[in-house]
Amino acid sequence: MVSQLLRDQAPDLADLGIRAIPAPGSSNWVFRIGETLAIRLPRSDDCVADLQNEVQYLPRLPPHLPTAVPDIVATGQPSSTFPRPWAVVSWLPGDPPLALADSQQQRLAESLGRFLRALHEIDASNVPPGPGRWGYRCGEPVNDTTDRWVEQAAAELMDLFDPNQVSKAWRRLREVSAATQAACWVHTDLSEENLLVHSDGRLAGVIDFGGVGVGDRSVDLLYAWSMFERPARDVLRLASGVDDQTWTRARAWAFAGPGPLTIANYRDTMPARVDRLTSMVVRVAAEVDVELR
Repeated sequence: MVSQLLRDQAPDLADLGIRAIPAPGSSNWVFRIGETLAIRLPRSDDCVADLQNEVQYLPRLPPHLPTAVPDIVATGQPSSTFPRPWAVVSWLPGDPPLALADSQQQRLAESLGRFLRALHEIDASNVPPGPGRWGYRCGEPVNDTTDRWVEQAAAELMDLFDPNQVSKAWRRLREVSAATQAACWVHTDLSEENLLVHSDGRLAGVIDFGGVGVGDRSVDLLYAWSMFERPARDVLRLASGVDDQTWTRARAWAFAGPGPLTIANYRDTMPARVDRLTSMVVRVAAEVDVELR
């Protein structure tokens, strides 16, 4: 199918080898094209808007960033071969930051912090804030919807966490202030799956900009509790230049955003992701003196 798409709409790429990769993403199928390119195909109609968002905004960012991000090389339109738009991007070398030693965590935290500081300082004055579906990404840290996320997850994960302890942790975490800094460019999904590192742990690349837009910078820090032990989290906090309120909002969103509800959604289909997120919410709860189990 990919070969046919390229023959029809990007014939200059059609003679390059096509091969699947074991990508864990839930939004796009990804195939390698030769050695330097990849094609991203939305898995459902719901994922199309993110691909279009990436195509529109990602090209604005690379000149201002200290770390490699993909280039948009070609785009394709829906057809009888594939019913959704798609994009060809440059392939970035590097490895996911899994099971890093302490020194590697420190290097990643420092280099990721520099990346975030640069991203958040790019001029965003001519770009409207993200759509309402972003919610917390646009400076609305806690609302009734968020409370329902946690309540629903606590009920669905009774075999994993004590629901009373989940509620107790959230009561302590949810009392955070709204953003006071101006909205800025945000990636919105800086998990381990979207970062690439060198062998020494330094950040080598950032991928998957489907959620890129303008909003509250705290959303770019929430996976600190997934990737890092406390010393490296402190390094990231300092290197990124965020204030105390932003860091506290990030911690709250680590629990309520990709925390228990995402664990419930993916526990049967993406066990590695679930294991990382489970460790993350346990770490966050521990910081407010709550044991979830």
